[in-house]
Amino acid sequence: MFRSGSGEVKAVQTSKNILYSKKVVVIATGCWSGSLMHDLIGDSDIHLDVPVKPRKGHLLVLENLNAIKLNHGLMEVGYVDHEAAALDSSVSASGPVHAQISSISMTATMDAWGNLVLGSSRQFVGFDTEIDESIINRIWERAVEFFPALIEFSLRDFRESREVRIGLRPYMPDGKPMIGPVPGLSNLFLAAGHEGEGLSLALGTAEMVANMVLGNPGKVDHAPFALESRNCMFK
Repeated sequence: MFRSGSGEVKAVQTSKNILYSKKVVVIATGCWSGSLMHDLIGDSDIHLDVPVKPRKGHLLVLENLNAIKLNHGLMEVGYVDHEAAALDSSVSASGPVHAQISSISMTATMDAWGNLVLGSSRQFVGFDTEIDESIINRIWERAVEFFPALIEFSLRDFRESREVRIGLRPYMPDGKPMIGPVPGLSNLFLAAGHEGEGLSLALGTAEMVANMVLGNPGKVDHAPFALESRNCMFK
């Protein structure tokens, strides 16, 4: 990151290019936002902790399953309780070790190709994106509880017609995203930590950031999402 004497960010160097800023820079890099911010301010006198952590999720996609057809998405109410499987840690001789706590909540949608998409899991396993078959089995078992038509099938029936999608959600310990300017850097903004609500909150987040940048009055109180109010600044 290149800064001017006034504290403005002039450019950000990536692995391939240098991106120049005419007005502001917005960091919206999901679960990588914490490590990226650490690198960006590493040689400055700004002391900031962005506690966004990766939370792994599995989705099971079943092709050509005519037994189930949905005209709208379904979601178990437990899915919205994203803090139920809290981030825990224990201490060993080698230091803190994060527990691999997982939770499964039933979600079901049809994708653009008519495939049934079943989910969903939440795990704290760092940046690991390998398929965990035990999680897939639990997703299937949970779906069978909600869709009796699946009882006549076995997950083995879909060995040749299934896909598993893995993603990393940007988790925040208090369940709220961080949205707002970075103290000490007048034209640097952060928008991260939406976890499983990123798609639904994207437009609102974009509007909030745009209003901040342009100095327009916001429709939503920014204070609960500001970095200063989240115990992220330290001396």
